[in-house]
Amino acid sequence: MQQFSTSSSDLLSGQVAFITGGAGGIGQAVAHAFLAHGARVVIGDIEPRLAAAASELEAASPDRVRAVKLDVTDEAETAAVVSGIFSTEGSLDVVVPNAGILHLAHAVATPADIWRRVLEVNLTGAFLTATAAARSMMDAGKGGRIVFTSSLFGLRGGVENAAYSASKFGMNGLMQCMAAELAPQNIRVNCVCPGQMDTEMLQQLFHDRAVLRGVPPQKLRADFEARIPMGALGKMSELAGTYVYLASSLSDYVTGQNVTVDGGWQVG
Repeated sequence: MQQFSTSSSDLLSGQVAFITGGAGGIGQAVAHAFLAHGARVVIGDIEPRLAAAASELEAASPDRVRAVKLDVTDEAETAAVVSGIFSTEGSLDVVVPNAGILHLAHAVATPADIWRRVLEVNLTGAFLTATAAARSMMDAGKGGRIVFTSSLFGLRGGVENAAYSASKFGMNGLMQCMAAELAPQNIRVNCVCPGQMDTEMLQQLFHDRAVLRGVPPQKLRADFEARIPMGALGKMSELAGTYVYLASSLSDYVTGQNVTVDGGWQVG
């Protein structure tokens, strides 16, 4: 089981947050952090482990967790889930479009159907989640926060990463447009751009890249860590606090920003 920060406060007390891709990885870490700071949390995911993830969260924060099965690429289903949160919880204050998938291949070796699927989940899914939430927030008239999960690879490209990188570059553009459009409605929109975090997705990247290159996954991890000025992959507890900041009143004058959390990767 991953360990998450146990620090807590009332920073998000009374807030209702919806996190897609919440059954594992970054989504689950953000859910833990939001709960620790007083929020009520709804996690959405298509993964079978959703119920187990919700039970783990519920054990730590009784009566403040709900799980909904969700395919973020289904427009009607996504809209219905967002509407249902408003009906059941009474409000929706923070949305984290976080669901994502990764496929490693050179651009010229990426099948078109894989390309479309990565963009459909990562970019279109985020668009459907964010816009459904924004419409409901506008109707409610209370403002809100949208915090996308982008990536370091949404700021710079890299080998074997064309579809994923393109989806995250697109997300950053979407975020900037929505931030400009929704600021008058008091809806702040930002992206967190994680660097090399110790997630299941990164472990899968090490595995897939090791197969492509014919080297042990451990070597790839060591090479990654050697490039990080802080000397190690990031922990979930070191990332989740950025989402808390962007979801809270501490960031009232922050919108339209890519907030990079990478241990110094880009400057090292």
